[in-house]
Amino acid sequence: MNQPYELTTFSHEINNSLTLIYGQLQYIENTKEELKKDKHWKQMKEDFSSLFDLIRQVLTPSAHAASAAMEPQDLIGIFREVRSSWAYRLNRENIGFYIQANPPGPYYVYGSRSKLLQMFHNLISNGVKAIEQKKGPAKSPNITIHLSQEQGHIVLNISDTGIGMTKEQQTRAFYRGVSFLPKGNGIGLSVVHEIAQEMHIKIHMDSAINQGTTFTLVFPAREHTKQRPV
Repeated sequence: MNQPYELTTFSHEINNSLTLIYGQLQYIENTKEELKKDKHWKQMKEDFSSLFDLIRQVLTPSAHAASAAMEPQDLIGIFREVRSSWAYRLNRENIGFYIQANPPGPYYVYGSRSKLLQMFHNLISNGVKAIEQKKGPAKSPNITIHLSQEQGHIVLNISDTGIGMTKEQQTRAFYRGVSFLPKGNGIGLSVVHEIAQEMHIKIHMDSAINQGTTFTLVFPAREHTKQRPV
């Protein structure tokens, strides 16, 4: 049997199964309020979430390789979808998620929808985990998406108010297997870097300890904002 097809099927079934299981966990928790205070239950859910992230990061790039069609993609629409996917975690941690555009848009780029989603999910995952590690009254938990046009390029900034990174950490952040977060697997940002290279997207990171991190993505000039396809 064709290997990409097998991977796609396997990835689809694994994600469906994990989504159903996690839905059951949420239902059980909502019917038994005392579980929310049980440290073992909380740890189990965190471990499950980490497993879900790892499987998604490992399988999705390969599984969608055969269907990575280069088509016009609406970045604002994609980030609304990403925000919806993360709604439960964002609400649980009281993290604000803001989408800003100047000028208002729309912002179309040519690329693979599956790979753009994979890249953005990994960046949001990194931001959420960095915010969760930040303690104290200055936490100000926010993730901000900002889109603009500069000299014919679409520029995307993804900023979080997490724990940030040192200059030395930033030099190694995109290396596979390197993570500076507890229980991090060091896959997410390496996948982001690989997809950015494949799609000719320039990516830059700016971070400061206890202030947060901003990832800037500059899309190729040929990917100008276009009229909505008919």
